[in-house]
Amino acid sequence: MQIKIFIIGVLVACSYMIGEYIYKAYTKRHKQVHELIRILEIIRMDLSFGLYTLEEIFKRIGDRTEYCTSVFFKKLEYELHNNQNKVLDEILNDSMSILTKETYLQNKEVDELRKLILTLGKSDIESQERMIDLSIENLKKLTNETQEDINKKGMVYKRLSTIVGLIVGIILI
Repeated sequence: MQIKIFIIGVLVACSYMIGEYIYKAYTKRHKQVHELIRILEIIRMDLSFGLYTLEEIFKRIGDRTEYCTSVFFKKLEYELHNNQNKVLDEILNDSMSILTKETYLQNKEVDELRKLILTLGKSDIESQERMIDLSIENLKKLTNETQEDINKKGMVYKRLSTIVGLIVGIILI
C-alpha cells in the first residue's frame, strides 16, 4: 500500500512539473521577445551613429551573452567576416536554425527579425531606422500576445497537467 501511495505521489509531482515546464516556456518566450526589442534598439542606435558596419554591429550584439540570440549574432558576424563570397541572404538562411532550436522564439518573431536583417544596409540611415522602428512596433504587439499566452494557455496547461495527475492517481487507488 505504501509503495502504491508513493508511486501516486511521484505521478502527481511529475504531472505538476510538466505543467510548470510548459508554463515556463511561455514566460521565457515573452522574455526573449523583450530581449529582441532591446537588441533592435541597440542596432538602431549603432546605425544612427553611422560608424559601424553590419559585421561590427552583429559582433557587438553577439558578445553580449546575456541575450538568448548572442550565438545567432556571433555566427552572423563570423560568417560575414570569413565568407566574403557569401551574400547576407545565404548566411542568414544558414543561421536561422539557431533561433528556432536554441530559443523559445516562434516563427513570427524569427521571420520579423529575418526580414529586418535583410533590409539593413540597402537604404539610407533614416529608412533603416524607420524599418527598425516598424519591427519594434510589430514585436511590441507580439509581446501583448505572449503575455496573453502566459495568462491563458500557460496557466491552463499548468493546472490541467496537475489535475490529470490527480485524476490518474485517484483512478489507481
